[in-house]
Amino acid sequence: MIRHVAVFRFVPEFTTEHREHWMALVRALPDRIPQLRSMTVGADVLRGPASYELAIVADFDDLDGLEAYTRHPAHAEVLRISAPVKASLATVDFEIPDAS
Repeated sequence: MIRHVAVFRFVPEFTTEHREHWMALVRALPDRIPQLRSMTVGADVLRGPASYELAIVADFDDLDGLEAYTRHPAHAEVLRISAPVKASLATVDFEIPDAS
């Protein structure tokens, strides 16, 4: 299994209302992208000096599934909203051995 993790910082103009709408779209992705096994999204609760504001965690069977997700129109819709208001993004994709 491949786990995709992304953490975000946004510009102040990306209001709480906008973020909630964006997170709802992210939560709907597993129903729209068959290769997406699971998707979790949430806002940081500690708000520490090194904290990012939001994170997503997505699981795929393999790298082909991750690639299909990145090219899917539903994912592109989410990116159209977040790209112009994203101040910072960090990602990591790693293999979880023997996950089933």
